[in-house]
Parts: sequence; structure tokens; C-alpha cells
Amino acid sequence: MKFSSNAFQPRQLYVVFLFLFSFFSAIFCGYTKVNNLFHLAAIFFTIALYRNADLRLTFSLNHEVRRGLGLTAAMLCYFAFSNLWSNDPANIESTLTHSVYLLLYLTMLISVLNGAKRDLLFTVITLGLTLLCLYSLVFDHQEILVSRQVSKSNPGPGNVIDLAGLAGIGIFLSLIVFREKRRLVILAVIPILLGTMLLTQSRGPMISLFIALLITQSYRHLKLKHAAYFLIALVAVSTVILSSEIGQLLLTRFEEMYTQSSLRLSIWRHIFELVGQSPYFGYGFNYELSFTNYSGEYIRTTHSLYWGALLKGGIVGLALLMAVLSYSALLALRRMRDGMRLEAALFIFILLFYTSQGMFVVGNPSESWYLFWFPLAVIMTTRVKPNAS
Repeated sequence: MKFSSNAFQPRQLYVVFLFLFSFFSAIFCGYTKVNNLFHLAAIFFTIALYRNADLRLTFSLNHEVRRGLGLTAAMLCYFAFSNLWSNDPANIESTLTHSVYLLLYLTMLISVLNGAKRDLLFTVITLGLTLLCLYSLVFDHQEILVSRQVSKSNPGPGNVIDLAGLAGIGIFLSLIVFREKRRLVILAVIPILLGTMLLTQSRGPMISLFIALLITQSYRHLKLKHAAYFLIALVAVSTVILSSEIGQLLLTRFEEMYTQSSLRLSIWRHIFELVGQSPYFGYGFNYELSFTNYSGEYIRTTHSLYWGALLKGGIVGLALLMAVLSYSALLALRRMRDGMRLEAALFIFILLFYTSQGMFVVGNPSESWYLFWFPLAVIMTTRVKPNAS
């Protein structure tokens, strides 16, 4: 029996395992068995990178990718070394490991998204997110609706805001696939994804979704009849939603926005006072917020990625994060000029989403890998031209 010398193909294997990881991690957030798929993909990718000169050239010759990954690596390294002035310097090993994971994740995504399997990866992720949302609608409907919490049996993220954010990611990806393939069937997932966002009653993700789509659309060829159709559809959908139980709860949530904004502002004011005591380098990566708010609520999160970066890394850490996001914003403008408005909208969505959510995004595979790192990889890549395949 003869075996082909090409039987071992690490480049094909890492793509297979990356697709498997992308699908299952969209459903099962942070599960060890799913994370093992990422580890396998990373191992085969590293082997492929070592053995395949063409694969290495795809990164070294791409100036946008090289600069984007360079800025990201600088930010990750800084926050890893910020453990040295935290209350647990030994945590630097864990943070460096997670930083390497994230860089491998970004490079693997970029290598696939810059190739012919771009739309297939988007489709796989969309299906995974749709299944998660479908599970939440069927089995967690009452708990999310009444208490705005997900059950312990839910395989997704531990809070409804992140669940709504993942649903938003799915909406953007389904629209991108429809734009490229013109297959109406992919749009069938949008009611499930949008329904999940409404069920969570999360204002931030919904507002972020609306603003991102609004400011990235082309109005050059907009006619009066198009605006009329949009307004009629908006009124019809709003009437249906507001006449339902979810609509009434959602309306109440928006009416409470002033009170909730005051709570967030009080948290950020407290963070600002803390930052004033260590402004340049912050308190280190491992620092955790811990205080009781004026409302009597025990606070452990900054409710903002940007405030979290400032608290942990000081002005230097926030500047490095802003460097990554500013360069990505520049790429988003280029993508818009190239007709990739939905990719730019996806990036704007996560920028807005994290203004009032989260604390930081460096760690093991979790929902933040989709809500922050995945859109970064998307904006660093371009779609394959018709004659490129």
C-alpha cells in the first residue's frame, strides 16, 4: 500500500478546524472541548506557516495586515506586561498566552477571509449564531423576557447584552453573504436574530445596530420613493413590535434610559477618580473594579471597554487601544470606498457596542472573540474579486 507524500496537509487541516471552531464557538461560548478545536487549528496553522513560503508572503506583502497586526501585538504586549505592576505579577504568563492565542486567531481568520472561503466562513458563523438565538428564543424566552437573564443551561454568553451583540454580528454577516451571493434564503435568519435582540430588551446593541447601518449606507442614488417605502416599513414594524408584550417592555426600558445613564455616569466618575491616582500606566491588567454604587449596587465592571483599558493600562494603554481602533477605522473608510459598506458597519457596531459594555477583551475564547476580535479581522481583509479565484 502506497501513501501519498501530500497526505499531510496542515494548511487544509487548520482551515477545517478553524471552521469547526467558528461554528461551535458561536453556540458554545467558552467550552473546553470547543476551545480544543482552536488549539488544533493553531497547531496546524503554525506548521503550515513554517512549511509554506506562499502563506508567509500573504502576510509580509500585505501592508494593511502587517500594520494592523503590528499595532495589535504592541497593545497586547503592553497589557500583558502591565501585570508586573498589578497585584498579581505572575499573571503575566497567562496574559501572554492569551495574547498569542489572539494573534494566531487573527492571522488564521485573515488568511481565510482574504481567500475564496470568505463567504463560506461567514455563512458557517451565521448558522451557529442563529442556532444559539433559536435556542434562546425557544428555551429561555420567559427568563430573558421577565428577568433579563439567560438560564444556566444556555450554551451562549452569561448575559443578555452580549447575546444581543452576537445576534447583531449575525445580522451583519447574513447581509454580507446576501450581498455577495444574492441568495434570499440567508435572509431567513434575520427575524430569528432580530427577535433575539428585541427579546433581550438591550438598548445598546439595538441603537448600535441602527446607527452603524444608518451612517454607512450610500444615499447618492436615494429617491423619495425609497425613503417613503422605508418609513412605511418602519412604521409597520414598529406598530407590530410595540403592540406586543416585548414592545411594551422595550418601551419601558427606553423610558428608564435616563436613570440607567446616571448609574453608568456615576460608575465612570468613580473610575475617573481612580485613574487620577495612577494616570499614565494604570493599575495593571489583573486589576478588578470593586465598589458599591450610590444606588447600593455592587459594581465589578467598568461598563465600557475604553474605561476598562484606561483603568488597567492608564493613558498609555488607552492610547494603544485607540491606535488599533483608529487604524481599523481608516481601513473601514477604505472598505466603504470599495463598496464594502456592511463590513464598515460591522466595525462601527462593535465600536459603539463597547462604549457601554464590557471591561476588557483579552482572554480565552469567549463571546468577546466574536464581538471584538472577529470584526477587526474582517476590516483588515478584502473580499475576493470575481477574477481572483
